[in-house]
Amino acid sequence: MVRAVRFLWVFGVVWLTGCAVSTGVVKNSPTSTAASVATLTELPEGEFSAQVMYQLLVAEVAGQRGEIAVAVNNYLAAAKESQDANVAERAARIAILAQALEKALEAAELWVELAPDNAKSYEVLAPLLLVFGRASETVACYERYIILSAGEADQGFMQISGQLRQAKSPVTALSVMEQLLAKHQNNPYAWLAHGQLSLRQGKLEQAMASVDKSLALKSHWAPAVVMRARILSLQGDKKKALVYLEEEREGELENDVSVGMSYARLLTEAEQLPQAFAEFERLAEQDPRNVEAQYAAGVLALQLDKLDKAETHFKHVWRLRQRRMLESSYYLGRVYEEKKDPETALKYYFAVHHGEYYLGAQSRAANLLAEQGKLARAREHLHSLRVSNERDQVRLYLVEGELLRKAGQYQEALTFFADKLEKLPNDTSLRYARALVAERADKLALAEEDLRIIIEREPGNAQALNALGYTLADRTERLDEALDYITRALEVEPKDAAIIDSMGWVQYRLGNHAKAVELLRQALSLIHDPEIAAHLGEVLWEMGNKQEALDVLETALEKYPEHKILLDAMKRLGL
Repeated sequence: MVRAVRFLWVFGVVWLTGCAVSTGVVKNSPTSTAASVATLTELPEGEFSAQVMYQLLVAEVAGQRGEIAVAVNNYLAAAKESQDANVAERAARIAILAQALEKALEAAELWVELAPDNAKSYEVLAPLLLVFGRASETVACYERYIILSAGEADQGFMQISGQLRQAKSPVTALSVMEQLLAKHQNNPYAWLAHGQLSLRQGKLEQAMASVDKSLALKSHWAPAVVMRARILSLQGDKKKALVYLEEEREGELENDVSVGMSYARLLTEAEQLPQAFAEFERLAEQDPRNVEAQYAAGVLALQLDKLDKAETHFKHVWRLRQRRMLESSYYLGRVYEEKKDPETALKYYFAVHHGEYYLGAQSRAANLLAEQGKLARAREHLHSLRVSNERDQVRLYLVEGELLRKAGQYQEALTFFADKLEKLPNDTSLRYARALVAERADKLALAEEDLRIIIEREPGNAQALNALGYTLADRTERLDEALDYITRALEVEPKDAAIIDSMGWVQYRLGNHAKAVELLRQALSLIHDPEIAAHLGEVLWEMGNKQEALDVLETALEKYPEHKILLDAMKRLGL
C-alpha cells in the first residue's frame, strides 16, 4: 500500500467552500474549469494501492493540463477502486464543476454509501437526483440531510432553499419543498424556504402566507421581515412596506443591518432619495465596514449633488479594498468631474480596468481629454480599448463621433460615420448619430434621409420621429409634417421631456403661443434642460412676458454658462 499525503490540485471554489454546486445553473467553459485546477489543498493521509495512486496521479496531471474529462474519469475510477469517501467526494465535486452530471451522480451516490452519516454527501447528492427527475429520492435525501443537520440553527433548510431556487424545474422544486414542509410544520425556516420558492415563481399570496407562518413561529425575525416587506412592495404597496419596516425598526430590529438595508433600498425604489441617503449614512456609520451601505450612500450623495459626501463614501469603499472598488473608481471620476478637477477625474477613470463600468469610465475619460483640447489623444485612447462584441464596438464609435461633433469637426464626423455605416448599414444608433451631425452641418437632406430610413425600419422609434419632427419645425416651414411626426413620437413616449419640448416648439412655430408655453413648462418641470429653458424663454419673450423670460434664461445660464443653444437664444433676444 502507498501512503498518499496530499493531492496537488483540486477544483478550488467548490471544495474550499464546502458548498454544493447547483447543478441546475453552473455552466463553466473549459477555460474557467481548467483555471480552477491550480488551487492547492491538503487531504488527510490515507493508504491507497498502487493502482489507485496511479489513477490519482493521472487525474492530477490531466487537471493541470486542462484535460477535465480525463481527470473526472480517473477520480471516479479511483473512488470505486479505493472505496474511500474522501476520494468519492472529490470525484463528485470535480464532475459537478465539469458538468459531467452522470458521473457526478455516480460519485455522489458512492460517497453517500461510504459516508452515510456525513450531511455534506446528501447535500451534494440531492440536487443531482433532482436533475435526473428522481424527485421522490430527492425528498428522501433532503430528509436525511435535515436529520444530520440537527445541530444547525436552520436544520439545513436555507441551504435546501438555495439549491431548489436554482433548480431547472421550479415547479418540481416547489413540490419537493412542500413535501419537506409537510413534515416540518413547526419549523420557521421551513416556512421561510417555502416562501422564498413561492416568491421566485411569482406566487405572491402564497409567499406571504408562508412568511407570515414563519413569523408566527419566530416573531420579529429579520430575514422573514425583509422578505415580507419585499412581497408587499411587489404587490404594489411600497408605502405599506415602508410603514411595516418602520414599525419593525422601532423595536428590537432597530440596529439590524439587513432590515436597515432593506428599508433604505425600498426608500430608493419609492424615489424618497434624501430619506434613503440618510438611512444608508446611518448604516455606514453604524458599521463602517459595510461596503454596500457605503457605496449606496455615495451613489445617492452624487445624485443629490452632495459631492463632498459622495467623495467620502466612495473613498471609504476604496480603503476597505473589498467589493465595489471599480464602481467606486468610476463614481469618484464622476465626483471630480463635477468638481471641475479633470486631472483627478482622469486618474480614477483610468483605474477602471475592466467590469461593468469599464467602457463608461473610459468614454468619459476620452470626453475629458477632448475638452482639454486633446482630441487626438482622446481618439487614440478610444482606439486602445478592449471590446469583446459588436455592441460595445458601436458604443465606442458613437463616443468618438460625438467627440468630433462637439469639436465642430462636422465633415470629419460625417466621414467617420459613413465609414462605420458601410460596415454596419443596419445599425440604427450609428445612422441616428449621423443624422444629428448632418443637421448641425446644415446637410438637412442627409439628416432627413437617415431619419426616414430609421422610421421606415422602425415605425415606433420615438427618438427618430421626434428628431425628424423637430428638425422640420426648427429648420423648415414644413410645419404640418413636423407636427405629424412629433405627434406620433408623443403617442409612443407621452412623458418624454424632449418630445414634449418639440411639441411646444412646433406649436410656437405654428403661432399657438399659449399652448407652446404650457407644453414647454411641462417639459422643463420633468428635466431642467438648457435647451428647453431656451425655448421657453424665447416664447415668453415673444409673448411680452420679458421678466419671466429673463428669470428662466438666467436660471439656466447659472448652471450652463457656456451652453450654445442657450447663448444663441439670448443673443437673438438682444440680451
